[in-house]
Amino acid sequence: MKILTLNLHTYQEFSWEKEDTLCSFLKKYRPIQETIANFITEKNVDFAFFQEAGQYIHDEADMELFGVLIKKSNYVRILSDILFEQGRNYYFTWDVSHFGFGVWEEGLGILSKYPIVEFESRYVSRKDDLNTFYSRKIIRARVYVGNNITDLYCAHFNWKEAGFVEEFLKLVNWIKEVGNDSFVIAGDFNIPYGSEEYLLVINTKIFGRRLIDAWVVANPEKPAQPTFRGDILSKESERIDYIFIPEGWEVKDSEIVFDKERVSDHMGVFCEVLNK
Repeated sequence: MKILTLNLHTYQEFSWEKEDTLCSFLKKYRPIQETIANFITEKNVDFAFFQEAGQYIHDEADMELFGVLIKKSNYVRILSDILFEQGRNYYFTWDVSHFGFGVWEEGLGILSKYPIVEFESRYVSRKDDLNTFYSRKIIRARVYVGNNITDLYCAHFNWKEAGFVEEFLKLVNWIKEVGNDSFVIAGDFNIPYGSEEYLLVINTKIFGRRLIDAWVVANPEKPAQPTFRGDILSKESERIDYIFIPEGWEVKDSEIVFDKERVSDHMGVFCEVLNK
């Protein structure tokens, strides 16, 4: 099972100039999206988890997935379209968490090589108002991998001060409520490696098994390698993006990607794991 997680930075890698239309802006952005799609193709990624995946507020929706309106400017949809052009068939799902940078519906998305047979989205934050970026959702997509039913949880948590712990515990309770012990949690956790909050995550047991940080298992000599370049809110670069799997799964490899060729203010995390 090959997994990628990447915070996409809600179309902020280029400025929207006065003369830009939505069409010209998306054309300008496409090389970044092609870079991501090329990586997915080259690595034969099974599942890609995306945070800060935007679609333009004033764009008209022309399709619906699991009750969610999807627009042509939807970042995950565009990645799916590029992959289709490359001869790769990926299914996707998405939902909005809040408005971002004034003109974007910012949310979470998952790309899957396997059909998504079930989808669910929940707010876990104290806020559930589209007008504040403290409103945080998690989405769940269910897929069949061989004979295994696997649930994919894509997360973008708040910072410690804004409620990370209660949001994470809501996710834990949700996983227990769903009742499936075959799952992957991936995304932007907004907590640095080694922090109290990180220790809470790796010491939490779900169905009697701890959560395993795939990067640490594969790279024990450099556990704190950054995945985030820093911004106004967080001056320092840190490792805050993770892929967690249940204890007992095998980690074959993990790497931090898009560290040299920038596609976002975050790097991506890629891993290959085996559900034993």
